[in-house]
Amino acid sequence: AFKVTWMSEKCTEAFTQFCESSSHDYTDMVFLFNEAVYSEVTLKSGVLMKIVVETFSRFENVAEIFVEQYLNQNFTSVKPGTLNHLLEISRGYYVPVLRSLREHLKIKGGITDTVRIILSCAEVIQCMADQGEFSDELLELLLLQFDRMNPEDMKLVMGLIKAVRKQDGSSASTSISLVKESGNTT
Repeated sequence: AFKVTWMSEKCTEAFTQFCESSSHDYTDMVFLFNEAVYSEVTLKSGVLMKIVVETFSRFENVAEIFVEQYLNQNFTSVKPGTLNHLLEISRGYYVPVLRSLREHLKIKGGITDTVRIILSCAEVIQCMADQGEFSDELLELLLLQFDRMNPEDMKLVMGLIKAVRKQDGSSASTSISLVKESGNTT
């Protein structure tokens, strides 16, 4: 295949300059992130994504400013690779990711690939364990979906409950109140 190395280098250089000089507002960040995703998918090159991740990771409150809003708007359509980049940009601060998860579960419900990836991330599990009541709310929302889950998702959720309880020091048998449609708790 014909490849013009100098042009690729110039485009990467221009993208880097644009990335570093752009304002840190959500609209600019979405544009840059989507361009990097497009480059990664279409051109099979992670160069622009690496630049975006490195640049965004230096921004103050990037998880709230960008990651949470992006997930809120794209939760059901975000691809696994893109989600992994969003988690990487969050730099270990996953509370905004968990808030997006909570909103998804409240509004749309259902265990999607995005939910599965988030719930499978060890760092996110540790973050949930550190969140106390917020963690309990997420677990309750997941349990409300239980009757519609396939067996693999049931195992994932039950494993998550055990892992969160183990990491937060709670007994594995700690019960989570589950509000049923009748209003009773069990």
